[in-house]
Formats: sequence, C-alpha cells, structure tokens
Amino acid sequence: MTSPQELTSSINICGLLVHAHQKDTERVQNTLQTFPGVEIHKTTDDGRMIVTIDKNDPAEMVDTINNIQTVDGILSAAMVYQHHE
Repeated sequence: MTSPQELTSSINICGLLVHAHQKDTERVQNTLQTFPGVEIHKTTDDGRMIVTIDKNDPAEMVDTINNIQTVDGILSAAMVYQHHE
C-alpha cells in the first residue's frame, strides 16, 4: 500500500493521443483545459491532440482518463505513454 508521503512525492505522468471530431476540436480543447493536471501540447487541423496528465494519485489519473474519454466530440483517447517514479 502506498503511504501518503509517497503519493505527494511521486511523479506520475501519462501521455494520451486524443482524436476529436474536426468540427468539435476547439470546444474539446476548452473542455480538456478545465481538467486539473491536463495539458494540451499540440493540436492538428484534423482534431488530433497530444495531451499529458500529471497527477500524484494513480486513481485520480485513471479517473481523469475516463472523464476525457466521455467528453462529447471525442472519437478516441488512447494512453501512449506512462511514467511513474
């Protein structure tokens, strides 16, 4: 079991490739930017986005990924990278 001290001093980052309907890209970006710990690094004209999530608690990370996948206008959200130390 992870102690509270380990949670606050750990680094937990994951990268996602998010694909939104092209017509919904701007709205999806605005929605994702309201999620704590979420950063959009690049967006293409066809609605693909490189997104990172930075959370100390792995359970919060999973919740955030699940919430991203349910945003209206998103076709897919796939985790392509994860780092924890």
